[in-house]
Amino acid sequence: MQDIRRLLPAAFEGWHYELVYKSIRHIYFRIYPDKKIVRISAPHQISPKTLEYAILAKSAWLTNKITTANHVVQPYKPISAMTDSCSCMVWGKKLPVVRKAFKSRPGICLTTESEITIRVPSGYDAKKEEKLWQRWLRSLLNERIQTLLEKWQPVMGVVAAECRLKKMKTRWGSCNTSVRRIWINAVLVHLDPCLLEYVLVHELAHLEEPGHTQRFYQIIETYLPDWKSREIRLKQIALRQ
Repeated sequence: MQDIRRLLPAAFEGWHYELVYKSIRHIYFRIYPDKKIVRISAPHQISPKTLEYAILAKSAWLTNKITTANHVVQPYKPISAMTDSCSCMVWGKKLPVVRKAFKSRPGICLTTESEITIRVPSGYDAKKEEKLWQRWLRSLLNERIQTLLEKWQPVMGVVAAECRLKKMKTRWGSCNTSVRRIWINAVLVHLDPCLLEYVLVHELAHLEEPGHTQRFYQIIETYLPDWKSREIRLKQIALRQ
């Protein structure tokens, strides 16, 4: 396999390049920010010189894409590799997790504003612990959402029939206007609370104006004058992991 690293940007720490030959007619460049991989797919019959020219022509584009990807914030994965010295991102703050052996009912709580305590029996099943974390994080998010609904629904003059949580790969929220149901991305529990507020107000606004029309954005502007800055922050976060 041809060494393509000399042709590509070399100033990006942690990134890897892969060259894959396939039964295709054109050259394709794909970037995987979560894995820090640039994959180049090329036809089997391509000559080394043609491949070199193609890569050099794409060098500036790759540099721009990798630079952008390096500034994208990845949502924190709270469940992976739980250890005694683990931390968990809650409402935009990375909090240490203190583990305590406990013989009674397992549980998780915010003992202070800067510390999370998890109480489980010694040798507690990992899958059960993961479910415990998921329930706790969802309860935090549901509690905050309820507070925000009580704040914004009377002000905006709309009422959602229900508000549910689920993990979404492409959206922070959605609204089924026909049944007045709002869905909120469960990942938001890890981010700054002001971002959750923006998503909820955005979806509530759809109950008054279903489409992303000029009137819709005027509604958002009325209630959250800084909505654009919040939206920009959300766009900087990669949902797909």
